[in-house]
Amino acid sequence: MNSNLSKVESPPIDYFNHLLDKADINNKKISFGHGIPRYTPNEYANIDFKMFDHSNSFKYTDIRGDIKLRNYLAESLSKKLNFNVNPDENLIITPGANSAIFKSLFLLLNKNDEVLVISPVYFNYIMAIKMIGANPIEINSDPESGFQLNIDNIVDSITNKTKAIIINSPNNPTGAVYANNALEELLKLCSLKEIKVIFDITYYEYIHSNNDTNYLSLLKNFENIIITGSFSKTFGITGLRIGYISTKSNYIDDLCKIQDTISICASSLSQQILLNLIKYEKLAIETNVNSVKSSKEILISNLINIPQLNWVHTNGAFYAFVELKNNMNSWDFTENLINTKSVLVLPGSIFGTKWKSYIRLAYGALSSDDVDEGMKRIKLFIEEQT
Repeated sequence: MNSNLSKVESPPIDYFNHLLDKADINNKKISFGHGIPRYTPNEYANIDFKMFDHSNSFKYTDIRGDIKLRNYLAESLSKKLNFNVNPDENLIITPGANSAIFKSLFLLLNKNDEVLVISPVYFNYIMAIKMIGANPIEINSDPESGFQLNIDNIVDSITNKTKAIIINSPNNPTGAVYANNALEELLKLCSLKEIKVIFDITYYEYIHSNNDTNYLSLLKNFENIIITGSFSKTFGITGLRIGYISTKSNYIDDLCKIQDTISICASSLSQQILLNLIKYEKLAIETNVNSVKSSKEILISNLINIPQLNWVHTNGAFYAFVELKNNMNSWDFTENLINTKSVLVLPGSIFGTKWKSYIRLAYGALSSDDVDEGMKRIKLFIEEQT
């Protein structure tokens, strides 16, 4: 058996979902767990799914993905990056963004290499790094700064084993959108040190401030950059598992070897569905972003009325990373909240070693009413504990 697996924790969200399944059946279950948008194509698009009942929907595509989809994505990324993205040389469609991250890390890393991750950190990054046999190095961000990058801490963490850094902006689990000046400094540092930068832009469409939307224009070329992303959050199609990698051509050639070994290609049917959703892109984004903004307003109005919780405002995604005052243990808090109030949050401890007194609230999938009800139950739960 692969010894690396013993270093990898089982997916924590699966455990808490099972707890919620067993919770009080008389209480409506409310989940702040999964980070997903509320609206699927059923709400914003008019698609006859019978159109996919033909042979091409059930055959392999090119390893790199359907050329029509790559053409669309190349045009979209070229506009955001201000340099040309070639659909044949710089793109590969993957079965989801997690697959894109894993394949990118597999491309870059050897045993005992180090990868810098900004903590709090999405736990699947840690799982992937350890599964490959490399070592994640957590660099703690400062809550008081809104969980922004600290370049000095990054510099201090670099060793001769450092091969890559993962940047996720807007960030999961904090919602932080990293400042352009810090990102620019980071890119110069990584270029100088020959450290590869994996840019995960899964939540790029969910930036709540107009001042932060142009950070991709800081990237000048693909020389030491790998961009990973997802269509799941943009179009509300998390179950279709469609992501991508965009990088320099020789990396794409090697990524094709990895993809062909693991999955051959992304689902042909999923790619066909996505191609038919492209014309609804603007409406899909507006529908889900407006829903997120409404839910966020309700979340904030509740948070400010719970003195035992401390939250620093952030400008992206659909997450709130909230401190439990009085050093409450977030794992115990989460288990007890599920068991007594049928409300699921995620404990901060799964996002890094420093965050045992934090919880993550994912509000993207919830209506304003469900956010309000969930927060009222959390407030009642805390009052009953103190």
